[in-house]
Amino acid sequence: MASETNDDLAGTTPPTRTERFLAAAFASPVRLFALCFAWFSAWAWMRPLAVPDEGRYTDIARWMVTSGDWLVPRLDGIAFLHKPPLYFWIESAFVAILGTSPWVARLTSLLAAALMCMASAWFVRHWLGERAARWTLAVLVFNPLLVLGAQYANLDMLVAAWIGVTILLAAHAALSPPERQRPWWMAAYASAALAMLAKGLIGFVLPGAVFVVWCLAERQPRRILAGLSAVGLLAFAVVVVPWFVAVERATPGFLHYFFIHHHLERFVQTSFNNVHGAWFYPAVLALGLLPWTALAWAAVRAGWRATGTRRSLTLLGLVWFILILVFFSLPPSKLAGYILPVLPAFALVVGPWVAQWAPRRRIAWGAAVLSAGLALALVPAQKDLPARLAVQVKAQIGPQDRVAFLDAYYFAVPLVLGRDQVVEVVGDWSTPGAQLPDNWRRELKEGAEFDPRHAQALVSVEAFRASLEAKPGVVWLFAGAEDAAQQPWLATWQRVAEQGGYVVLRFTPPAAAVKP
Repeated sequence: MASETNDDLAGTTPPTRTERFLAAAFASPVRLFALCFAWFSAWAWMRPLAVPDEGRYTDIARWMVTSGDWLVPRLDGIAFLHKPPLYFWIESAFVAILGTSPWVARLTSLLAAALMCMASAWFVRHWLGERAARWTLAVLVFNPLLVLGAQYANLDMLVAAWIGVTILLAAHAALSPPERQRPWWMAAYASAALAMLAKGLIGFVLPGAVFVVWCLAERQPRRILAGLSAVGLLAFAVVVVPWFVAVERATPGFLHYFFIHHHLERFVQTSFNNVHGAWFYPAVLALGLLPWTALAWAAVRAGWRATGTRRSLTLLGLVWFILILVFFSLPPSKLAGYILPVLPAFALVVGPWVAQWAPRRRIAWGAAVLSAGLALALVPAQKDLPARLAVQVKAQIGPQDRVAFLDAYYFAVPLVLGRDQVVEVVGDWSTPGAQLPDNWRRELKEGAEFDPRHAQALVSVEAFRASLEAKPGVVWLFAGAEDAAQQPWLATWQRVAEQGGYVVLRFTPPAAAVKP
């Protein structure tokens, strides 16, 4: 079937040096994966972790290694049950082997982005030929939104990659001869299971919805029936169910909290952060996919007028793109990274058309420069002042010293300090988690309510002050300068470091102060 469209996509201009280089790379999947990974990694080590997200997820992975608890993700020792474990498992393995650094923190996302590109190139190469695959790959790797997503340490890139891989495997199975479909369907079910362990129900629901709608649009409902497999569902359950059952046993109520609160209620309620209108994702895509967005309409028209496999895959890309765009546009809470699963769909439509377009070389160079420029522009943009203060005082903090935060959680500070003990978070913890705003305080409070045995990090001001006498020793307190000024009892503490409205204070008990 690939030969049917190779002639259509052969192009009329001789290959450039870059195209010849990519043609050689396509001969080795390992080499091509390494090239994609190297491109995404080029600037990933240059800027500090962005907070809260990158600091939060990296510290959860670090804590998993430190505590030895690989079942329940934890933040500062407190259960973090908002997300499934796959991202934390992968990153924890890297942390255990390579330690913590911005590049290691982003390694999972970098590999996931390379996986997304490889799967897309493989799929298009099989069905539309190598030239179309090369330009599909170019649309992805020279894509500002994907470059930035690949260099961000959170769950979005990983789940986007597995959603994309699942859809491509299912489509490949459906287009293959019946006698060759079974292994591809098993791979699709396994990929969907990993997608669910990466983010939750969307890992299974979105690929399934895209595949079903595509089959109906193609007037091929038999493909849906051919994809239903009891063995595949069993394999899916074997991968997914054990973790959910084990966590429910360890923290009763988790399943309701995870599926009802963080799936259904978050989808419809407006009480969560990052509320934006329906304009948000179209704007993100229009800007984040430049300059390729300028070619999208022409690519859609050309693909729609095509015949055979080319038209079928254009329809797949359109269904994939529109369905996921609408799905994520419905809930009020929106983050730019949520829309990453549409990027392979965009490349599937635009890449094959660009392969025929004469000025494609100039726009590819422009996209590469734009992607690199945006990544480099973010290098000086990260200004995590508490983390900088932690760097300044790290050498002075002893392994037995206590570290505390006042009315805040500074996500990157435990990473900088390399703490293997909890950081005490001092504040008012009397309000139930469900009544708190959608912020760090609610994350910690709800986790402590699920697992009170590991809630010792949450300390009231009164209990903390009393502990200064009950637990003699040096205490370090990170705080906002204004917050610290409002606490008269901190007036006697030593001001060790200060920058940009943040301060580090040290309490030394009298007995400790006189020791030689």
